[in-house]
Amino acid sequence: MKRRSFAAAVCSAALACALATPRAHADDNQDACGAVLCLAGLIMGGNGGKTCAEYETGYFSIVRFHHGHFDEGGTANARGDFLDQCQSAGSDVKGPVNSQYGRTQYGP
Repeated sequence: MKRRSFAAAVCSAALACALATPRAHADDNQDACGAVLCLAGLIMGGNGGKTCAEYETGYFSIVRFHHGHFDEGGTANARGDFLDQCQSAGSDVKGPVNSQYGRTQYGP
């Protein structure tokens, strides 16, 4: 009985999220939006597989160096600017993604 209730709650939550998803803006950068979706999914314990690998690689290829050393702040800012190219996703999604992965030199 508990399993059915849990499954129903999960399905209801997924449906609510799907219906509440904002429409894509015409000037959205599709690579940025893909990175937002895939990395937010990683935070929640998901795995986008091969589909997400391309978007994750694009995000983690944004790296800044200062005087020959990895620049955490510069990298986080540049990656945040990249994610901001996806206007369809709110800052409530993009912020946690960049907080989790923005300062890491290599992907998960």
